[in-house]
Amino acid sequence: MTTATDPSEQLPDNGDPDLADQVQINEDGTIVLAQSGEPAKPPPAQQWTGRTLMPDPRFNSLLVAKFINCLMWNGKKSVAETIFYAAMDQIAEKMKTDPLPIFEQAVENAKPLVEVRSKRIGGANYQVPVEVNKKRQQTLAIRWIIESVRTRKGRPTCEKLAQEIIDCYNKTGATIQKREATHRMAEANKAFAHFA
Repeated sequence: MTTATDPSEQLPDNGDPDLADQVQINEDGTIVLAQSGEPAKPPPAQQWTGRTLMPDPRFNSLLVAKFINCLMWNGKKSVAETIFYAAMDQIAEKMKTDPLPIFEQAVENAKPLVEVRSKRIGGANYQVPVEVNKKRQQTLAIRWIIESVRTRKGRPTCEKLAQEIIDCYNKTGATIQKREATHRMAEANKAFAHFA
């Protein structure tokens, strides 16, 4: 059995003469293909939704479809769509811009990074801070926004939803307070993080 001493001999030959010029082998042994000269962009934020979920008809967004499904009450999807789209129209009026990026940023701002979970160890219950996975972050953000809307009183739901989304976009309001309270609780119990 022979071993190649030159790292370039270990590269697969695809019959492309330019490939050898584009390949760069670093000192640590990693291989880099063609340098573009542009800084690498982070991957787009993943939006977690159900497997069979279809995008909504107006914005063609899976996140909006998921939000409408969570907003729906007693299976009345057309009512939930009417409320959501009326709220988006109000956001467009107030902010004088496209409401979809505002909605997406509002959900992003409401996502918690850590939460506490109760864990029983040696006869005692401890509140252990744990990192929240991406799917649960989105679920909690949507749930908290809808809870905040339903606890507000005295105005139509579309107005309350529009105001809550604007508040989340500006990092104020009940939903953001709930997120901050969750983070504070995790910070206060970080001494029990080793139980996770």
